[in-house]
Amino acid sequence: MPAAASSLIPPALVRLGPLDLGQVADLRPFLELAPGPRARQGRWYSLTAILLVCACAAVPGARSVDEIAEWAQQASDTVLTAVGVRRHPLRWRRSPSRTTIGRVLAAVDGDALD
Repeated sequence: MPAAASSLIPPALVRLGPLDLGQVADLRPFLELAPGPRARQGRWYSLTAILLVCACAAVPGARSVDEIAEWAQQASDTVLTAVGVRRHPLRWRRSPSRTTIGRVLAAVDGDALD
């Protein structure tokens, strides 16, 4: 069963209330400290970008790699750019695939990430 296409985002944002930019913590500096499990060769997406995609997908309720990948495919270019996903120059790659996300999550050191 595919994930709902953003149906939970508005209720989640309503529960958060008005966001003050001075009070919002950015996950990026913390995620950049996580040791990358991948070699540099052949890597298109940074570890931080993939982890931020996972965190963003979890907000509306994504619980599996398939749901995370589906969220990433449906996310706007603005959101993907904000989390650090860079678009391929030939535009054949927009967001991390299910395979890429799954491999990264399987390889990342959970203790170091905590």
